[in-house]
Amino acid sequence: MTVRVRFAPSPTGFFHIGSLRTVLFNYLFAKRHQGTFILRIEDTDFERSNPEFETSIFQGMSWMGMDADEGPLQGGPSEIYRQSERFEKGIYQKICDELMQNQHVYPCFCTEEELDQERAASDAIGKAYVYSRKCLHLSKEEVAKKKESLSYTLRFKMPDTEIVFHDLVRGEMRFEGHLISDFVITRSNGSPAYNFAVVIDDHLMKISHVIRGVDHISNTPKQIALYQALGYPIPLFAHFPMILGPDKTKLSKRHGATDVISYKEQGFLPEALFNFLALLSWSSGTEQEIFTRPELISLFSFDRVQKAGAVFDLVKLKWMNGLYIRALDPLSFYQVVSPYFNEETQKGLSVFSKETQVQLCHSVQATLDVLTDINAAVAVYLKKEADLVYPSFSELEKQVMSLFLKTMQDSPFSKTDVDTLLDNAMTTLSLNKGKILKPLRLGITAESSGPNLADLMAILGKECVSRRLHLAVSK
Repeated sequence: MTVRVRFAPSPTGFFHIGSLRTVLFNYLFAKRHQGTFILRIEDTDFERSNPEFETSIFQGMSWMGMDADEGPLQGGPSEIYRQSERFEKGIYQKICDELMQNQHVYPCFCTEEELDQERAASDAIGKAYVYSRKCLHLSKEEVAKKKESLSYTLRFKMPDTEIVFHDLVRGEMRFEGHLISDFVITRSNGSPAYNFAVVIDDHLMKISHVIRGVDHISNTPKQIALYQALGYPIPLFAHFPMILGPDKTKLSKRHGATDVISYKEQGFLPEALFNFLALLSWSSGTEQEIFTRPELISLFSFDRVQKAGAVFDLVKLKWMNGLYIRALDPLSFYQVVSPYFNEETQKGLSVFSKETQVQLCHSVQATLDVLTDINAAVAVYLKKEADLVYPSFSELEKQVMSLFLKTMQDSPFSKTDVDTLLDNAMTTLSLNKGKILKPLRLGITAESSGPNLADLMAILGKECVSRRLHLAVSK
């Protein structure tokens, strides 16, 4: 089978993390089988569709390195990658007319109030709601008369037979056709409803596998009934579980789920987010948690997708992001982190050469979980001496600083040289490393923690370190 999969979002909201996981599973499956990954924009909800949301989708997919093989931007053999364009060409209407001629659909004149009354009646007796089909039984004359003055939708008549399909994640699925309402395929304004349009689109685009969230599984028997009525080949289906918040409810904004680009703005690396999302509901069957993209592509299969929902753990995402940050070489780290410098950091770092800026950022690299942490991490290098607030030093701490001041004067001051000076100070004063490093760090930065002290001193330079230690001893 030639694998062709699609991600088909509606541009009615920003591109969020749940949709990104849908992209990822489609992308992995397509790449695993040398198939084609398609982006289709389902924009027939004309009132809510917004170009801004469409841009959000393009930007998020591009940032994650998962651009489609075919789509609105790339083009392709299907030619049409927006539902609105297919609607404008009358393609949906033509197929709808065929269904009407074959008596698979019928006009429905029921108002929302009437439908609400039907639902309320079903709720009152504790019965699952199924549309009454009262419009199905109208005579031709009654239909013609109502069409003169009333707006109407078109409903697809569900078969009474059982609908069975094999889900690649959940196994055999069975639905009783008579328990599913005849569903609307065309709205009163003539635009196609979701379940109708998606079947036509997937058929015309030769989609082989429909890979989506389990929240769509109730749509599948409706779509299969349409495929059968139209005589179309039915694609294979795979429904993966929802992403849950820490409280095991559906992931929402209150759990920190925002649009995908906001994760970029918060300082997450796309490689880390890719790895993290792949492990939500999928497992390699080993204890391994860090994977390269080629590894994930080669290993991905639906038989290792779990049925239960996966919890979105922001703490774990930050931990994983930190691992990816620390794995970068110094120059690569500088290149990805420098866009996150705020104005104060940019101004402060401007006094250093490019080479020193790279070294300076590398000295704090291991402390970052997200790239936006960089401003707080490098602040120790940018603090003005007038702003240093020293604690009271003991005589021993003053002795350590004075000795270091004396021995550093005639010494080179690279990181290796500073390490040697620190070792000599420990030997001369017969003190452990902590007793040496603490007063020197306080004397230079007025802080009790920070980057590796040898890195710090080498980057600040001999003159600055000497001046600050003299100031600390005098204080």
